[in-house]
Amino acid sequence: MAKKKKKQKPKQGHPARLQEGVVSMDRVKVGRGLDALTPQFVQWYAEYRDDPELALMVLAAVRETLGVYAEVVGLDKVTDFDPPKLLAVLSSMIEFEEAENPEAASSELGTMIYMAWVDYVEFLRDTDLWEREFESLDWFQKSLEAQDPFAGDDGVDEHDEIDEILASDEASEAALAEITAMPISKLGRAALSWVLTEGKSLWTSLPAPEFMETAAIALAKDMPRGVEESRKELIVALVLSALESVNAISLPDKAVPERGVTYEDFIQHEDADSFDANFYFIQACLDMLLERPAGDDKASLEAWGLAAFWIFDATEGRPHRMAAQRDGQWSPEVWETAHVRMHELRVLGLIEDGEAYSLPNIVRLAIIDVEEELLDEEELDDAKLDAIFGPDDDGKPKRLKREEPYAGKVLQLKLALKEAKPPIWRRVLVPMDLSLGDLHDIIQASFDWYDGHLHSFYEGGFGGTSYGPDIEEMDYQENESETLVSSLLEKEKDRLDYVYDFGDSWEVRIDVEKILDADEGQLPRCIGGRRMAPMEDSGGVGGWEAKLGILNDPKHPEYEEVKDWWLSFGFDEDDEMDPAYFNKDEINANLELEF
Repeated sequence: MAKKKKKQKPKQGHPARLQEGVVSMDRVKVGRGLDALTPQFVQWYAEYRDDPELALMVLAAVRETLGVYAEVVGLDKVTDFDPPKLLAVLSSMIEFEEAENPEAASSELGTMIYMAWVDYVEFLRDTDLWEREFESLDWFQKSLEAQDPFAGDDGVDEHDEIDEILASDEASEAALAEITAMPISKLGRAALSWVLTEGKSLWTSLPAPEFMETAAIALAKDMPRGVEESRKELIVALVLSALESVNAISLPDKAVPERGVTYEDFIQHEDADSFDANFYFIQACLDMLLERPAGDDKASLEAWGLAAFWIFDATEGRPHRMAAQRDGQWSPEVWETAHVRMHELRVLGLIEDGEAYSLPNIVRLAIIDVEEELLDEEELDDAKLDAIFGPDDDGKPKRLKREEPYAGKVLQLKLALKEAKPPIWRRVLVPMDLSLGDLHDIIQASFDWYDGHLHSFYEGGFGGTSYGPDIEEMDYQENESETLVSSLLEKEKDRLDYVYDFGDSWEVRIDVEKILDADEGQLPRCIGGRRMAPMEDSGGVGGWEAKLGILNDPKHPEYEEVKDWWLSFGFDEDDEMDPAYFNKDEINANLELEF
């Protein structure tokens, strides 16, 4: 299981993620119980498992298996079950699947179920929702971890895919052909041949810089088109280093180069050994190309980090669109340099041609443990990590819970998403002693966003006084955490403007409708609204409306692409998008967690 650490807040509350078919009243009870817990579970999962979208898959596994338990044993609450009996039910379900389909990947099913339940059990423990003695929960968790066949084993998925390729002659031939057709692979073969023939004597007679310059000239016709002139010698050096790392060549300091033990495998392309030599050559090249740049130049480090983010997104099936607007947190120089880095990977054949930075499947498999290498804390101290990825929080809550109920005045605010047709809005009650930073969190929860982009408040309209978080690189005029909401919103008809994600530019108009006395209800809280909020990174109001139209038109030429984008948020194939959906209870559950 993943280590606990704080990350971004999750996307939550869209109904299609919560709907599931049911076949009995027992399953109905389970479904309703888990639906009520979903916002809290997703929030917990985002904080401690780093992946809010996976939370819905975990709950789906818990829902299905707990539904079977409820039908067999009976169940009153989803937070109160008999651990030994549930473990028996889980084991029986897996054994049944194995008996029904012995050739299926039953171990994968078992792993998914056991991992889902380990997460759910830890959630019950952390949130104090478990209604029996905790000793029984400890026993259950240990039993689950003991039966998880992959517990503690890292990198299994990638190696399983490679094993599947090697198990099929047709698949391995196709994969090997894909690798050897890459421009960087062709350059590798040409460099190997040249160094062992014409360049053999030059290796010992020329200084290293002159040798690489000579090699780059000699290999000019094999150099991938589009490589910058200033980078050609470096690319040759990188390729030779990768060849040596896979033992295709030996490059001693004071002796002539010699063939390595994998030379024939790298050149001939005949069997599994050939696949290994060529695959690990690509991986070695990637490791060097993705290595953190030397020095502490901030712009260079940021561009490297941004390009790394795009690559990791591509491995998850979310390729960055080349034409996407620049995110305001990155300077034009950093944005352009990151694109230059990606362009070089593309001309080397490590990124596919097209409008987005998609990865060939072989490259995706080759990027194993790259994230750990890029973020090796022994090499990058906190200051450098902050320079690359922005400051992280310290794991402490943003604010303490009130010890006494709030008794002051309350603002009734209307939060309206500009340019949305039909209108999308929320009505919230906000204590006047909160800060603009608190109001930012209220807006995020109200619109189901996860605070993954920069934002700003404006007094006096856009172009007026700006308020934002304390980020050194941003030139906000005032610190939002030091500004009380009541200093700007004092009476009815007062107004503020808010913008979130400087790329998609979600603009929210904030109007004071009433000044009220505090009641005994939850504060802050949502008391009304209309329609589902647009999903993150959907291209602004226009992009969101266009995507809704495409999703309702299966004949549209972009339907499959937009549907894949939609499914990447955790929806299922059978789910239906309902843009008219609104549920204030889900918003209030999230607000209660925050405040």
